[in-house]
Amino acid sequence: MITPVRTLIVAFGASVFPGLPALGAEFAGPDAGDLSQPGPHQAAWTEVTVRRPDNSTFKAVLYYPATMPGSGGAYDPSAAPYPAISFGHGFLQAVEQYQSTLSHLATWGYFVIASRSQGGLFPSHSAFAADMRHCLTYLESEHANPASWLFQQVAVERFGMSGHSMGGGASILATVADARVKALANLAAAETNPSAISAMTNIAVPVSLLAGSEDSIVPPGSNGQLMYNNARPPRQLPIILGGYHCGFIDQDYLFCDSGSISRPVQLALTRRVLTAFFNLYLKNDQTVWRQVWGPEFLADPAFDNSRVEAGLELTPAQVSLIGPAGQPVGADLALKNTGWVADRFALFVEDQQWNTSVAPAQTGLIQPGETTTVRVTIEVPSGPGANVDRTLVSARAERDGGTRAFAVVATTRRLLGDLNCDGAVDFGDINPFVLALSNPAGYAAAYPDCDRGLADVNQDGHVDFGDINPFVRLLTNP
Repeated sequence: MITPVRTLIVAFGASVFPGLPALGAEFAGPDAGDLSQPGPHQAAWTEVTVRRPDNSTFKAVLYYPATMPGSGGAYDPSAAPYPAISFGHGFLQAVEQYQSTLSHLATWGYFVIASRSQGGLFPSHSAFAADMRHCLTYLESEHANPASWLFQQVAVERFGMSGHSMGGGASILATVADARVKALANLAAAETNPSAISAMTNIAVPVSLLAGSEDSIVPPGSNGQLMYNNARPPRQLPIILGGYHCGFIDQDYLFCDSGSISRPVQLALTRRVLTAFFNLYLKNDQTVWRQVWGPEFLADPAFDNSRVEAGLELTPAQVSLIGPAGQPVGADLALKNTGWVADRFALFVEDQQWNTSVAPAQTGLIQPGETTTVRVTIEVPSGPGANVDRTLVSARAERDGGTRAFAVVATTRRLLGDLNCDGAVDFGDINPFVLALSNPAGYAAAYPDCDRGLADVNQDGHVDFGDINPFVRLLTNP
């Protein structure tokens, strides 16, 4: 499903928002930093032994925030407790193939535990998924063990799942079976036995199925797309343009594929997407929401982000208002719950220069398929300053505290002499001014969103030839 917001954003540059600057200029958003770069910690790792319920064991690699990087580096407890992510390796792939990505997450304040099990020619996908869950149980146990260096260091209520290829499919199986998991974000997830595609129907947490457009080993069309189709919202299938299957690992292996972008570029994009997604859902970091659901995400030229469904909609996705200086103007937006469970939604405004409010700030419980109305009010200022203001209005789902939909409200201050309503009085207003004087009906047809009264420059209540000289003075000596 392509949301109305997505339809709007992909048309940037095609006059969907007339006069709207390119993303990154007008919609810079809060500075969350470059999430493809390392976070505030160093990263270290150690091998641990995980015990299954039947007392058999397997090895896993635990990546963690550190003050000294590398194998066995000193642990950094400064921001503990840390959320944890269980990661599943691909078929015949060593955990070390993912060291750059897993270390990166550790620098951003995560424990990442990666099972070494099921590394042979005939892996059991269900057993691998179970081991990924046992890895989380290991962290729970260590968190509760006063003798462990992990004692009270793990945010056991904030677990995530991830993985690549076979491990991506196994991460789906593991998420279905584990209510502790709060978010799932994997890489080129492959179909498994039992079926990860079928299992998607039972996942009740936010899902991001990152894939590469040129993956010839696990093509998105026969894997990620089918998983996405079966997923409940909030769901995403971000596809890296030019990305490929082996672009998610650190080194090539026999029979690797290739893509039209380089591995360093693909890994940087992967790090950014994973970090933003987990920061939003496991750390409640609201500064990154726009990198997960906002205009910056949807318009990112490195991705095909057409497969996105938040489970809520704000419409219309773009509103244009014109108001007189010193007066309020407003617009009604329809907030619809397009998800599968009843939810409440909080409303926010960002990017505004003018005094802007939205009501209600918090909705009541909205059932699936139901719609409520929210009112956006903008106080158009008088005096000097910009004549156009743009506000990003967003609604956030209470159920997961991270998923959002948004709309943009563009407001133009009505200025005497601004007959083309572009927010400025300049030579572009001459022809509209002449038309307003000579042919009122023609002006109304040519500028349906403008007000002919703006031609009453001398403010005598009439649009006539007495306005010509004041209009000329306004143009030449504003």
